[in-house]
Amino acid sequence: MLPELPITNYQLRKLKLYLKLAAASIAIILFLGNVIAAIVHDSIVVDSRGYTTRNGFPIFHSESEYIKFVKQHPANMGIRLRIHRMRQGESFWDLTSRYGITIDTLIAANPFMRDLVPAEGHDIVIPSENGVLFPFDTFYDVVRMKKILAPHNAVSGHYLPTPFHLISTDDMRLVFFKHATPEVMNDSMASIYGMRKTFQSPVRGRYTSMFGDRTDPHFHESWFHNGLDIMAPIGRPIKPIMEGIVIFTGWRGGYGNTVMIQHRDGYSSLYGHLSSIRVKEGEWVDKNSRIGTVGSTGRSTGPHLHFTFMRHGETINPLLYIW
Repeated sequence: MLPELPITNYQLRKLKLYLKLAAASIAIILFLGNVIAAIVHDSIVVDSRGYTTRNGFPIFHSESEYIKFVKQHPANMGIRLRIHRMRQGESFWDLTSRYGITIDTLIAANPFMRDLVPAEGHDIVIPSENGVLFPFDTFYDVVRMKKILAPHNAVSGHYLPTPFHLISTDDMRLVFFKHATPEVMNDSMASIYGMRKTFQSPVRGRYTSMFGDRTDPHFHESWFHNGLDIMAPIGRPIKPIMEGIVIFTGWRGGYGNTVMIQHRDGYSSLYGHLSSIRVKEGEWVDKNSRIGTVGSTGRSTGPHLHFTFMRHGETINPLLYIW
């Protein structure tokens, strides 16, 4: 057995003194470090009138306040953010194709959006990867959101206190949840997401000509486009936006080969320029039914589906229901 080392009361008092001095030194260093960090750090200031909260999570309703917040945020999230100004005739689907992101990513990165109809001159935040860009005012919000969005994925961005940043002087910060989809949004976008669960896109492809005024590709005159054009290869299967009864099949003027379906609650849909029709009038179809294939019949500049959506005979913007 090793002999016990004699420790005198004097040595114990010395040890306690050294421990107190070390603790005091650490406390002073931490205090001075936080003070210096607060002085040299340009604090992020956000006007509280520019956002509301839902379940404790901030949701911006002011585009200008949000864009200002994003611009002054340090680039420390592991992703790159750019600001894109919408041009005339440009759609959100043009942005998803150009920057290689999903529409869900675009919606999450721009919480002030209330619909999917863009306006010329508005600024849109574009993340470099797919996921959810999330503003927070306390790190506990990030922990709560992580449980909702991505419990098994790491959060990209600094949100936990550090030794020299124990108390944040910023009003709000940003983190990024990679590969997640948004769960918290404003009432208008939440309603659109609810519609998305009821309806489906009739064909996989690129959304080109949108609902609204446009220039006619044949006569080069301004006119109202009553639907949505979806570019896709000839022969790609087309499915109904929802279940219903086929009320028309055949040639329909400039639409070429066309199928029309009556749905519940007064909704009806039209599918034009088909290369082939696979259903008959009076037939019941569901979301998995193949009603036809993409073509370029009628007045068309190339292979695509013209999709018109109506309720009680009045045309409505399809982008409020599908994407």
